Amino acid sequence: MEKMTLPDWMKGPVPEVCPAAPGSKPRGFVEKSLKNFASVLSKAFTAQYSARDGMMQRLESRAKLAGFFFLILASALSESWVFILTLLGLTAGLSIITKVGAAPLLKRALPAVVFTAVLAAPAIFSFVTPGRALVDLWGLTVTAEGVRTALFFVLRVSSMAALASLAVLTTAQADFFSGLGRLLPGFFVTALLFTFKYVLILLKTATEAALARKSRTIDSRGVKEAQRWFASRAAFILKKSLNMAEEVSMAMVSRGFDGKVRVNPAGPLGRGEYLWLGAASFCLFLSLGY
Repeated sequence: MEKMTLPDWMKGPVPEVCPAAPGSKPRGFVEKSLKNFASVLSKAFTAQYSARDGMMQRLESRAKLAGFFFLILASALSESWVFILTLLGLTAGLSIITKVGAAPLLKRALPAVVFTAVLAAPAIFSFVTPGRALVDLWGLTVTAEGVRTALFFVLRVSSMAALASLAVLTTAQADFFSGLGRLLPGFFVTALLFTFKYVLILLKTATEAALARKSRTIDSRGVKEAQRWFASRAAFILKKSLNMAEEVSMAMVSRGFDGKVRVNPAGPLGRGEYLWLGAASFCLFLSLGY
């Protein structure tokens, strides 16, 4: 009678925690990226801050978003360091008044600032921005004009990202899209709403697929195996997104959807809304001269 032996993979050390357990840390670039991206999107319109009793939370969504748009536009048009720094200080003050805090605001605006800094880094060298030489780095000359240009560009993006993040944090998801629906054409708002919904659904599908693979994997695979799995899941999600879009569209048309998202009629603006719009419009006016 042939002697039964255990396979080699069962003779190794037993892991203390199951790889797919809820408390286990994600491993690998794909899994970490999916988890971080899902966390950012799920908290994009969190009610944690929009439900607080702050000054901006009490404003009507249409007036609030219009005021933030004026401030973002002012930041984009201004050429003054003082004006941009003043807008950053104003945003920091609003984060305190709205009971959001500087830390959540910085956490959401920092990725855009870092990405912008990477893009603006070549502008400090003389082959992009000629000017007065400051120092030589790796055989390349850093110019004063280049450093000034790059810093101002990063500062401007920081102001715009902070304002946009504060607008999202202080506005609930339903109020955000209803406010946009009163300011922009219905087609753009509808497309934005369904894009946001579809991204969340497809991201959940990708996360569940990664968790299913992890729960069925006993030993670690090589890079090529992970690449093949990622390519197959990407193709599957693309195919599923097309099928889902077609099925949802047919279901909505069959129920009388005409391409417009219905929102409740907007009420009259109060004193706070007019003060907010007036202050934001004044900042936009000042940016034209600075």
